[in-house]
Amino acid sequence: MSMTQSGIRAATLLTVFLSGGTAWSEEVRLTIKDSPQPLATAAKRLETREGWGITYEEPLGALPAASPLDLTYTVTEATRADVTLQEEVLTRLLAQQAGKDAPRFRLVRAGGLWHITPVKGSPLDTPITMSRQERSLGEVLRALCAEVTRQSGTRVELGGTPGLQLETPITVDAVTQEPARTVLARVLNSANRRTVWTLSGQGAKAGYLLSLHRVFRIAGGTLPPPAPAPSENVPAPKRSASGG
Repeated sequence: MSMTQSGIRAATLLTVFLSGGTAWSEEVRLTIKDSPQPLATAAKRLETREGWGITYEEPLGALPAASPLDLTYTVTEATRADVTLQEEVLTRLLAQQAGKDAPRFRLVRAGGLWHITPVKGSPLDTPITMSRQERSLGEVLRALCAEVTRQSGTRVELGGTPGLQLETPITVDAVTQEPARTVLARVLNSANRRTVWTLSGQGAKAGYLLSLHRVFRIAGGTLPPPAPAPSENVPAPKRSASGG
């Protein structure tokens, strides 16, 4: 699927500095149309294009307004990993939903991830207490879901986990009255692995399904190397643009 088909278009701009160095930047347009969950779709596209870790938690019994989103931002190889740019882009996305049909969402930063979560609350807001765990990843995740269910009164079950090795043994320190979202992010993420989730409502009786997947950047290719500095034999590069 091309970036145009997926709702993302990018133009690469070459900026020339007086010092003779060059820097590449991309102007990216993110467009979401005809999606029943526009914020969830936007989060996934930003994840696959920029490699940003974004989770999405939907409200129980009420789907968000299926209104289009249209956003343009500029990114460089340096700013791609900058949380300031990430926060700006995500805040602007949420602002486009303001004033539309309920429910409303807020942006939370916890455990090295961005979380799009309902203003009215989520089971993962629930403070939980767990003893030290020396078990497999799958057992720890199911224990966490069970504790959230017990403390919040809303059922949360573990769903799909593509890319995760649930049999991997892990150690988790004891936690006392810490938000489940923060604990979950810490369990799932380390220096060499990044995992995000979608918390999907299954109805008032069924509760929620917690689905997990690894973060992979699969679009937005590596930017070209800088051109050589101008000299007597090498003319300075001119400003150019090309469509992505």
